[in-house]
Amino acid sequence: MLTTLEKKNREEKLVFEQNLQKALNAERTLSIHGIRQPQELTKLKEEIIVLKNNIQKIPSEFNSSENMIHLVIDYHSESLCKTILSLQEETNGFDLIEFKNLKRSFEQKRKSLSILEQEIGAIMQKIKTAKQQEEKISKALEELVLVKKYVSQLEEIRSQIFNRDGPVATSLRSWALNLISQKASEYLSAFNVKIQRVLLQEKARDVGISCYYGNTVLELDSLSGGEKVSIALALRLGMAHILGSSNLNFIILDEPTTHLDEERRKSLVGILSNAFEANLASISQFIIITHDSEIFENSNVDTIYNFEATSEGTKITAL
Repeated sequence: MLTTLEKKNREEKLVFEQNLQKALNAERTLSIHGIRQPQELTKLKEEIIVLKNNIQKIPSEFNSSENMIHLVIDYHSESLCKTILSLQEETNGFDLIEFKNLKRSFEQKRKSLSILEQEIGAIMQKIKTAKQQEEKISKALEELVLVKKYVSQLEEIRSQIFNRDGPVATSLRSWALNLISQKASEYLSAFNVKIQRVLLQEKARDVGISCYYGNTVLELDSLSGGEKVSIALALRLGMAHILGSSNLNFIILDEPTTHLDEERRKSLVGILSNAFEANLASISQFIIITHDSEIFENSNVDTIYNFEATSEGTKITAL
């Protein structure tokens, strides 16, 4: 009995709560629509009836060829009808199949355009790289032009200075030959020979030697062996003068008797003695290295050293 009453109570409580919730919802709805008096609720019912009647006037199916003006029921519906009519005019003659074909063609063209844009971008990058490379090449060419100019100038300098037939080399040879000729002539004056002057002259790729007695040119073949040795020694001393920058005070002659016959070997020491006694060009010493020791017999020589190779090394003995 008690259980039945409890169950009934719960059911009645549930029904009450549902009715209460409905009442609250209804109150909220009325509050949203601004209805506070019963008269306002009656007015709302009348508006609902009018709207229902208007809705019933709207056909369930609509033919686009019909005039839509009779469907206007308020300002909002009038605006919609005008929009629909405008769309109808704009879409008049619209072909869906043609539209799909055009859309498909448009998509293809857009893809092609995208590919072309990518290719153009790649080409533009190549052009940019090529321009940068061109700038580098242009700078390199400018530098090469300058280098070519400098090389041409250096070639001109080299041809003028280092070329055998250039003006500088020719002038230097002429100066050297004249100075050697002058100094050799001075040395000959101390050698007690009839040759008074010797002249070196460049001839093509060779140097000619002219010997003078006064204004008379002497042929080399007509000279004696001693005179030829005197000329050779005078020329060697003249060259040594140039190489020694005029500070020559001693001369070293290494094997001067090579290719000389006995007569000329004997003449050599005598000529050197005459040059030394004359104190020619402040030469204070002649050092002669030779294997022909007999050339010093009966000669005015200060010191003679003999060099002999032994097992203990070179043995030097004063003779």
